[in-house]
Amino acid sequence: MADLDNLTQQLDQLKIAVEKSEGVLDLLSSIHDHIEPDKDIGSSASDLVAQLVPLISQPDDVTVAARAANLISTLAKSDGGRAACNAESRLIAVLMERLAAVGSNGGDIQVLGQTCRALGNIIFEALYNTSETKKAIVDGDGLVLAMKAIKYSIAQGNGEHARQLRTYAVGFLHNLIIAEEELYQKALDMDIMEVLGSVLEQGVLTREGEEAAIHAAILLNVLTESADPPGSLQISERISASVVKTLEASNCRELSELWLQLLHSQAENETVRMYLAKAGLCELLIQLLEKHHALVKDDETRNLMKMACDLIIIIMNGDESMNLLYGEGKGKVFVGMLSWLTSTDVYMQITGALAMGNFARTDRHCIQMVDCGVSKKLIALLSNNNTSAADIRLQHALLSALRNLVIPSQNKSKVLADGLLDAIFPVLTVPTFPVVFKLLGTLRMVIDGQESAARQLGCNRELLSRLVEWCTTDDHPGVQGEASRLLAWLVKNSRDRDVMGCMVATGAVQQLVAMITAEHWVMQGEALLALSLLAAMRLADAEPHLLEAKVGDRLVAIINPSLERHVFTNLLSLVSQLATSSDMKQHLRERGVPKALSMIVSLKDNMADMRDQVSRLTSMLEMS
Repeated sequence: MADLDNLTQQLDQLKIAVEKSEGVLDLLSSIHDHIEPDKDIGSSASDLVAQLVPLISQPDDVTVAARAANLISTLAKSDGGRAACNAESRLIAVLMERLAAVGSNGGDIQVLGQTCRALGNIIFEALYNTSETKKAIVDGDGLVLAMKAIKYSIAQGNGEHARQLRTYAVGFLHNLIIAEEELYQKALDMDIMEVLGSVLEQGVLTREGEEAAIHAAILLNVLTESADPPGSLQISERISASVVKTLEASNCRELSELWLQLLHSQAENETVRMYLAKAGLCELLIQLLEKHHALVKDDETRNLMKMACDLIIIIMNGDESMNLLYGEGKGKVFVGMLSWLTSTDVYMQITGALAMGNFARTDRHCIQMVDCGVSKKLIALLSNNNTSAADIRLQHALLSALRNLVIPSQNKSKVLADGLLDAIFPVLTVPTFPVVFKLLGTLRMVIDGQESAARQLGCNRELLSRLVEWCTTDDHPGVQGEASRLLAWLVKNSRDRDVMGCMVATGAVQQLVAMITAEHWVMQGEALLALSLLAAMRLADAEPHLLEAKVGDRLVAIINPSLERHVFTNLLSLVSQLATSSDMKQHLRERGVPKALSMIVSLKDNMADMRDQVSRLTSMLEMS
């Protein structure tokens, strides 16, 4: 209470000082000392605002004007003070007059700074509520003047007052347009993006620079996220470079989080990915993560680390940026990501594995990577993480990378020799479908053309039983499809009688028959080829299962005008093998296979050369 009484006395003294034109500055300083930020001063607020208005408008004493505006900005930090400022109609007009002097002889840089600060604080609450004050500022060209003030501050260099003006002007601009979507396009038309880029180029080595960068980061996030259509507004190469520099120079957690949020969304664009890759973002993030990851203790910081790791991978999703970062196997990012495979931090391991999968998107890269031992590192890490107790994200990433690496034919035998099958087989017990999906894809790729490996897997009844089970799952269509295809590829690549016997014994025949009517013609062709090979080697054993699965119905179902020639060729091969059994011939006749075959070759011109073959086959089927 004593402080408020003292403040009231000082306000009375201020009136007298103004009238006498002496001691005004000292009284303003004393009053400022009695006002605590964020604390209301009751009814004295309105009286103080009314006395400050004429002082702000004084054209001659800029020091008094600046101090008066500073008092307004401090007062406006509390709810009551802000209400008093909004209630004084003359205040906004006077502040706007001062702001309009930006760049002119009457535009003292300190007054401009405090004016921007006062206006920004007064309309702060308008972030969430409609404000007549904000409308008055906008109608008075506030948006234009705020941008002009920022440009003026940049032109004045990096002195203390220029930095303050820049910080307060960007803060004012932030509070003016945030949540006011109708102003976004106007701001964009005034090149706000480039203006903010100029702000960032001033650096963040001072407190003012950091505050200005935070406001700029918020604005860039809001403007880019609000673009219509989504993703249509991209940051420039200049801004990208500035963001990377400020991220490197600042230790401010809030700013780091804002930049990561912005770059996460922006890096979905191929061009921006390249900007960021060229600017050295990935190298910087690797450096920062390696330096600080051991200090990460709380969930919030952990999430920030994950955002940084994810951003590295997002940038690698672009072909050009990936090639740049790979650097022919010598790039700092490639080398850094490879070293993360042996990190003690699981998320860094995951990021390293995902990065290897991204780098392994060309055959040339894959061959180089296997030659330099990448597959051995991946297999070693998988060997320690191939049970249900391991992190499924890590398993998924490792299997994805290994699958990519074994696509080139010359890599398959090398990766198998590195111990892939021993490391991968325990993963069969992991009950997580996304992991199973990658597991099956990896196995399918690595056995292509590898007879010994296909025979080893094809004789493993535990594996085959699981594949048969997964062929019927409705929980993950991808697993269902990959399980069916792996069965077919095991038959095709092993061409082994023992493998065929295991297929029959584990119920794989029925699943191969079901695969005949798969949605994709590639799978149809694979199923027909596998069944042809199986029938050639094990027809007597497979026949009961073929009949039970009604193979004839499946064949008729796909014999239609849209049938691919390649698939039809495999179909004829299978029917020829089945026709060697009298029971199978009867089944095919009863299901209408001969009629369907004759019909399709008569309809399709590109199958005309097969008519004689089909005629002989249908004659064979019609014979008892």
